[in-house]
Amino acid sequence: MKWDEQHGFLLTRTSVVRNAPEESGVYGLYSPPGKWVYIGHGSNIRKALLDYLSGRRPYVLEWQPKYFVFECLHYKERSERNKELVARYQPVANRLYRFK
Repeated sequence: MKWDEQHGFLLTRTSVVRNAPEESGVYGLYSPPGKWVYIGHGSNIRKALLDYLSGRRPYVLEWQPKYFVFECLHYKERSERNKELVARYQPVANRLYRFK
């Protein structure tokens, strides 16, 4: 499945707890229609998304993402996949804040 063809999940605490895995991978935050806000990666996708919702990373929420998608990947693959996705979709927060 292509990244932009994934079914997005609502970016709420309840939805993240229900749908985001506690696994390594990449994740993307976006608002319709196709406005990518941030693409990141980490060892625990659920924890990373909950960090955004708790206000620990307010610089991403200022763009008001509504949905999230993810892809589970081994830690050795996720960094390269993250770079590929950021280059392709150029999310606004990644460009402005130069995240790793």
